[in-house]
Amino acid sequence: MSEPTLLVADDHPLFRAALLQLLHARFPQFQTLEAASAQTLGAALQEHPDIELVLLDLAMPGARGFSSLLHVRGEYPEIPVVVISSNEHPRVIRRAQQFGAAGFIPKSAAASDMATAIELVLDGDSWFPAMAAE
Repeated sequence: MSEPTLLVADDHPLFRAALLQLLHARFPQFQTLEAASAQTLGAALQEHPDIELVLLDLAMPGARGFSSLLHVRGEYPEIPVVVISSNEHPRVIRRAQQFGAAGFIPKSAAASDMATAIELVLDGDSWFPAMAAE
């Protein structure tokens, strides 16, 4: 059996690198994978049945709106998805939740808040910023 895996899907290499560094420091028990487009996200999900969490940027090449989130939730409903986005509008956060995201982390969040949110989702809970209720 392979090791549990976290998949980071974001088209910005610098942000991916920072998030991977955070994941390796806080969750050393997990392998990590990267995807930089909707296409590589789909391929990674097909090739790695041991993915336990997808950290997903909504704005990647090959994705429109919530299409990647809807794809992952529809094809892999057992895998929780946390949206990580620079678009922090409460309407976007609520839509992500309505479309099945287990969490939403603004890219402006502190690393400690990101780690806490990821930990909660891995434990089966959800995490959304308070502003989503506005």
